[in-house]
Amino acid sequence: MSTTVNTPDPDTLAREDARGLRRELRRRRAALSDARLDAHNAAISGRLLAWLERWQPHCVGAYRGLRGEVDLTALTHALARRGTRIALPVMDTRRPGRMRFHQWRPGDRLCPNGFGIAEPCPEAPRVWRREMQVVLMPLVAFDRDGNRMGMGAGYYDRYFARRRFGIHRPRLIGVAHDLQQVEALPVQPWDVPLDAVVTETGWHVFPRHGQATATLQTPDND
Repeated sequence: MSTTVNTPDPDTLAREDARGLRRELRRRRAALSDARLDAHNAAISGRLLAWLERWQPHCVGAYRGLRGEVDLTALTHALARRGTRIALPVMDTRRPGRMRFHQWRPGDRLCPNGFGIAEPCPEAPRVWRREMQVVLMPLVAFDRDGNRMGMGAGYYDRYFARRRFGIHRPRLIGVAHDLQQVEALPVQPWDVPLDAVVTETGWHVFPRHGQATATLQTPDND
């Protein structure tokens, strides 16, 4: 009598692999000491500030992250002092799985969302996608082709879904530690790739669809 072995389908295996990779990289990120986090935060914020000061976008999307993610608090304060409008993501309580961006200025009150992440309170003015020239994005992992792995909820992929159809504004810049880079990530049709990633040691720029690298010049690749 033969025994039938139930083999998981490829999509199930891919999801399990992604969950395992996400757990491992989050563990590594969480293991960074406070001293290393401070050093990485300073190096990455310095690179971003130098690039943004040269480009001078009038509106930048950023984030308030979890422990282990690169902290952009000092950077956003510095940009705001220079007159840059700062937008932070807000969970859309009326549409589960969706987010939008609202304005933040130094001194503004922040409210915790369902994940315990500080975000602009409901009264903060909304910032529309078309108003932002660049968005700085947290991530769990990135690969050499500019693919991004987030926390798994898909907020950023849904918000920037139009980029899959050739709309290249705003520029999407991943913010990460070097240890978050992997050789290759599993890619789904709805995943939105990055234009570049900045880490504590430098920039990774990913030209796409015939775009010249010059369209996203950074201080490291002049």
